[in-house]
Amino acid sequence: MSTGTLTASTATGSPHRTGAGIVRIAWRNLWRNRRRTWLTSGGIAFAVLLLVFAMSMQNGTFEIMVDNGARLGVGHVQIQHPAYQDDPRMEYTLTHSSELLSLAEATPDVIMAAERVQGFALVSHDERSFGAQVFGVDPAQEIRWSSLPGMVSSGRYLEGPGEAFVGSVLARNLGLDVGDEIVLLGTAREGGVAATVAEVVGLFTSGLADLDRALLEIPIDDFRAAWMLDADESHTLVILARSVADSLAVAARLNTESDGQWRALNWRQLMPEAVQTIDLKFYGVVLIFSLVAIIVTFSIVNTFMMTVFERTPEFGMLMAIGMRPGRIMAQLSMEALFLAIVGASVGLMLSLLVLLPLAEFGIPLPADATDILKAYHIPDRMYPDFSTGAAITAVTIMIIGTQLAALVPALRIRRMRPVDALRADA
Repeated sequence: MSTGTLTASTATGSPHRTGAGIVRIAWRNLWRNRRRTWLTSGGIAFAVLLLVFAMSMQNGTFEIMVDNGARLGVGHVQIQHPAYQDDPRMEYTLTHSSELLSLAEATPDVIMAAERVQGFALVSHDERSFGAQVFGVDPAQEIRWSSLPGMVSSGRYLEGPGEAFVGSVLARNLGLDVGDEIVLLGTAREGGVAATVAEVVGLFTSGLADLDRALLEIPIDDFRAAWMLDADESHTLVILARSVADSLAVAARLNTESDGQWRALNWRQLMPEAVQTIDLKFYGVVLIFSLVAIIVTFSIVNTFMMTVFERTPEFGMLMAIGMRPGRIMAQLSMEALFLAIVGASVGLMLSLLVLLPLAEFGIPLPADATDILKAYHIPDRMYPDFSTGAAITAVTIMIIGTQLAALVPALRIRRMRPVDALRADA
């Protein structure tokens, strides 16, 4: 029995059978020209593969970028006084920070947490003075999670009281080297003078100008003593999560435990510049995919225009025996849906086949960049992170695009006269 006969018999059936018949005939009609169907489905599959691959690669790159920024000192999550992020005053501290430290370490998906105090000081050596940001840190904890101790360009990292770890540009501006003493003068918590002397035991080079010229670290107890803070007081608790993605849930869990005396900030709140960069690159990928989607949609329009012209006599016969144009348009819409499903399924399968091995073994970066990557603690392989959101978005856009593409030629059917359509076969 021919497809046209099947369609015609469906047209005279019950409403329920008519709907089921349209689905069956639409599927069979899709494969009347297998080459055209596979070519069109291939375009849809390529569009899906392109978006999923691009977004997955960007997700992997962004995760490395955010993780590197977190390990330079920001952390994935920070617990702070509620007002500290907007107005970092010395008096906005966390009291009983050891209790909060235990709470943070007991939170699921947290690798470690560390106390930190920080402020600004005038750093002097001989006759030179420069302003700098001073971090009071626990050296034993910093080595466990921060990448800064591994960026030593001269000397060593902090080990005990009375020591300082200084950015290389700041050291050059001050004219000092390892073994020299520096004087730190700041404003203590109650408005008094905070003063301390430290021996420079190491210099670091991060490659980031803001850090290298304006940051130094001293032991946390030295900072508390000089700035007149209590022994169980800190400005932030820096938290490292198992992954960048897990950190958002960690911050949310910690905020549910807050009694209003503190708040947990995730990396998006701590690194707004990184968020802006990610958003900008995301919009770039969306633009490229939109262009590809438009091209694919036009190819689908062409496919369905050819379908309508080739099957005009068939449509005329169906209308002549009583099938309404709306039913024929519904059949074309169903064919477009099946076309999108086939293409999107192939695209998702190809995406998984490509991305899953790359996510496991990574994409090696050029050998000549290895030294630079090691200097900045960047892995020598890129690991894409499969984007479920991109997969859902790509499939949705392709389904909508194919429906719109089928609608354009299908509108011709509404103006079609059965007599003229039957004569088109002559």
